[in-house]
Amino acid sequence: MKRYFLALLILCGFVHAQSDFSVEAYNQFLQSNKDLTYEQLSRVHPAGLFEKTARKNLDNVAYFDSVAIKLNLTEAEKNLLQKNGFLVTERLQPHNFVFGLTDVYDKELPVFISTDAILYTLHKSYDAILKHFEEGILISKVQGIITGLHDQLPALHEKYSSDSLILKALKDLDIYLTVPQRMFYSVAQPYYEENLSDVKSLLGLIQTLQPAPFKLFANTERTIDFSQFQPRGHYTDSNELKIYFKMMMWLGRIEIYLITPQSEDAAFSKEDIQRQNILAALLNEALQQSGIREDWELVEDILLHFIGESDNITVNQLQEAFTISGLKNAEYFSDLANIEVFQNILTEQFETSQKINSHILMSDPMSPEQIKPATAFLLFGQRFVIDSYVTGNVVYDRILFEGKKVKRMLPSSLDVLFALGNDAALQLLDEEMVDYPYGSNLAASRYLVESYDDTFWNSSLYNSWLNAIRTLAPPADRENLPAFMQTAAWWQEKMNTQLAAWAQLRHDNLLYAKQSYSGGITCFYPEGFVEPFPDFYRAVAQYAENAQYITSFLDDQTKAITAEFFSHVSSVMDTLANISEKELSQMLLSESEQLFLKRTLHYQLVCGINYDGWFPKLFWNIDDEISEEKDIIVADVHTAPTDENGAPIGWVMHAGTGPVNMAVIITDRATGGDMAFVGPVLSYYEHVTTNFKRLTDEEWKEIYNTAPSFRPDFVNAYLADENGEALADGSMLLTGLNEDKVVSDIIPETTILTRNYPNPFNGTTVIAFSVPKKLAFKTVELSVYDVRGRLLKTILKESLPSGHYMSRWESGNAASGIYFYHLSIAGVHKTGKMLLTK
Repeated sequence: MKRYFLALLILCGFVHAQSDFSVEAYNQFLQSNKDLTYEQLSRVHPAGLFEKTARKNLDNVAYFDSVAIKLNLTEAEKNLLQKNGFLVTERLQPHNFVFGLTDVYDKELPVFISTDAILYTLHKSYDAILKHFEEGILISKVQGIITGLHDQLPALHEKYSSDSLILKALKDLDIYLTVPQRMFYSVAQPYYEENLSDVKSLLGLIQTLQPAPFKLFANTERTIDFSQFQPRGHYTDSNELKIYFKMMMWLGRIEIYLITPQSEDAAFSKEDIQRQNILAALLNEALQQSGIREDWELVEDILLHFIGESDNITVNQLQEAFTISGLKNAEYFSDLANIEVFQNILTEQFETSQKINSHILMSDPMSPEQIKPATAFLLFGQRFVIDSYVTGNVVYDRILFEGKKVKRMLPSSLDVLFALGNDAALQLLDEEMVDYPYGSNLAASRYLVESYDDTFWNSSLYNSWLNAIRTLAPPADRENLPAFMQTAAWWQEKMNTQLAAWAQLRHDNLLYAKQSYSGGITCFYPEGFVEPFPDFYRAVAQYAENAQYITSFLDDQTKAITAEFFSHVSSVMDTLANISEKELSQMLLSESEQLFLKRTLHYQLVCGINYDGWFPKLFWNIDDEISEEKDIIVADVHTAPTDENGAPIGWVMHAGTGPVNMAVIITDRATGGDMAFVGPVLSYYEHVTTNFKRLTDEEWKEIYNTAPSFRPDFVNAYLADENGEALADGSMLLTGLNEDKVVSDIIPETTILTRNYPNPFNGTTVIAFSVPKKLAFKTVELSVYDVRGRLLKTILKESLPSGHYMSRWESGNAASGIYFYHLSIAGVHKTGKMLLTK
């Protein structure tokens, strides 16, 4: 029963968004779905059977000869096209979607407008607009808030210095504010001189990018994951953005405990918690008296509408709790009895439990007690995002099966897809769910996601974007879809789309979303085909409507430009929705709709390339898009501090994109007969690093496509490689009642793939390796030797599941020269040479 009580506590975070949500019905659901197996969950959420092939006769397809000649299709690519009715090839890799569509335009081929193309414009525009807000508003406001708060210390000291208990918390407040202040103003000094040592120590730990214990605001140590301070995403674009990233990471992750966390390693005394309650009261008092409350509200309002609500006790909630308790000032907490009264108010009146555990907390596998994050106050706490909630609730120690904790340390990206409504994703999780019986957790996550109504999905741009991704799941009835859209291969391609878009979403919100832990000759498009997902285009139109609110924060000129931009997006999406509905109904398009598709993109060579058409206008800044830089991005989405044996391992799960690929699809037309269409699509990659290594986009661009391969094996059903060759069989959705499902993996059965990057290197190199399926859960040992064969360091010695990993070697005082890494897994060995230059 305790398991369900904890689940209901977490559920409280959802109830406020759903006025008709029934806690009783949810409790009943949990009770009736206890210890759910894969087979049982599959019966509740059946995806049905998919067609194995589309069986297209290429001789009768309009424009196929032109496509085959102008794209120089290989025999393997033609075979994929004939089998599935579509193909995606890595052999053709335009720099981006604009260049991909330009190539189709130049070759005068029928154009395929994919949902990938729309999602790509959404990602690029969102990232550019968010960056504009940060550089134009947020950086200066947050710096001003920190300085304004720190300026209140003299007055607070004068008021409270006679009380030794409050004085200690005042010194904590000084540290809390001086650390981020010193990030943007390096000579900033703490108000209390004795704090300088702690400030320097904390800034030094931030530079290490490794977890470390520290007695922060208490006499008891807490483990802080300083690896999160690694600037990544667009925050590596300038020193100003790097500083802002670290500053907001501090304000978004450093917790002021109001109620202690439930964790095996959390032994905070009542006095420790009392001290931090006083700290929260002092911080609140400084905010109210500093005259910067309006600036705080501006920053909070912007982040609220971009990403969503903070997953912690907020400033407004804290003040309301103070009012209820009758608290006048920090002296209220000098009496320990008042701490208990205040904690009861928090528990009874507010959603005190953080819904996502985003810190290193420990759990005894033999104890029925589960981790419960602290009730904590943060000035700009990281935001609750539903996909992170999902990944955090399908790993240790959230999984209980037959009363025992299941040691599943890392989630699968397919968990996210299933929770978001993609029943087909479950078919690819069968082996995983046999090894780790977490069906009840997955079912509960799906139940909660489906409980949300439009109020939640329209409450932030993040949620609206995620809602658009949700619409790309296969419908239960696929009988009337085009033939290629009835195949298993197609819906595996849509999983690739969903996951690539999810990676872009998480990448653009790395700083704010809370991570879970466990191209002149006149050319033309002769025809056009819109990937028929009407609900998707309407969801993106709603996203654009929701985004109009954020224009109110901008200056008049930028406001007008941005408002017009979102109006254009909404209008285009409405048109695409109408066209796709007609395609599904086999209705002829009007002349204006046909003209709309032919005007997707065109350009003129006048003083450079000038793009026109409705597609280029879906980018908030098209000038950035026509650069030669490929948009290959990565985001860390989940952290597992230890392995299943409790050894520190620092697994970091990454989701990323690779180069744009080109797709060819064949579909029938309302006028009769099949036609081939060509267009760019997204590619999706995954990877797991060790040692808390968090990859930047710059690192990812160098290693995403080197051995070992990082693409999920379900893409093999439709993908041709860089040479235009077919790939080995991979995981497949079910296509027949008596057909054995193919379960071979892109990860080799026994071969170990390794490499290191950079090589040569100066100081630090990353060693990437794979663990094959047949060697899963065997002891993996990674060591470094010098040229004389002397062991310098054993980097890793752990039992690992199959997958792709990265470990970092810090060469330290090692001299320039040749070194070797040696990887051993259950008697299988691989050695590589590394060149250190200093």
